[in-house]
Parts: sequence; structure tokens; C-alpha cells
Amino acid sequence: MSAPLTVRLAALGIGIHAVNHVLVLVFSPFSWHVGTVFHLISAPLYAALLLPVLRGRNWARITITVLLGGQFLGRFVVWVLFPTTGAHLALLAGWTLSLIVFALLWTPPSTRLHFRHRAPELSEEQLA
Repeated sequence: MSAPLTVRLAALGIGIHAVNHVLVLVFSPFSWHVGTVFHLISAPLYAALLLPVLRGRNWARITITVLLGGQFLGRFVVWVLFPTTGAHLALLAGWTLSLIVFALLWTPPSTRLHFRHRAPELSEEQLA
């Protein structure tokens, strides 16, 4: 069964977040600090959650929601530490994307159905 459009769009947003974590490391002046470690860990985590989300694993939906929530709150710290227009525009775009992904993962009925717990399918031998 293919994932509904809403889940595929949410997965696209998760992928954009993963790429963004890499781009922040590539284009920012490199130094070791909390943000560096956060981005090094977050990029592969977000990428690793793409397939489980598309496959309807509810634990992946919950995990990505927690990660997005932490990132959403962390952007407030970045907002204060980097008071430039460019940084603020990037943060606003990130907040918007996080809210869209969250809404796509939890609101549409087709998405909720996709993540419902499914009973394992039994083979004919197991049924006999």
C-alpha cells in the first residue's frame, strides 16, 4: 500500500529538514559547539525516519514529532543569538515547514488511517 499524498508531502518536509541540517554545517563557519553536534546528529536521524514514516510506523511519526518540537523550540534560542535578517528569515521558514509537517502527520484522516496499528498478516500455513 502506497502512502497517502499527505504523508508523502510530510516526508518531503522531513527530507528538507535533513538537508537543511547538512547545509547549515557546510555554509556556516565551522566550530565545535552545541549547534554543530545537534546538526551532525539530526541530519541522519531525520533521514533515517523517512522510510518508517512512509511505511506507516507510528513510532516514527511520534519520534519525528518530538524532534520537530525540540527543533521548533531551539529556534527561539537561535533567534536571540543571531539577530540578523537573514537568520530570522531562515528561522521563520523553518518554523513554517515544521508546522506544515506536523499538521500533515497528525491532521488529515488519510494520514491517521495510514498510521493506525495494523495486525500482522498471517500466511495460509499459519491460518491452518
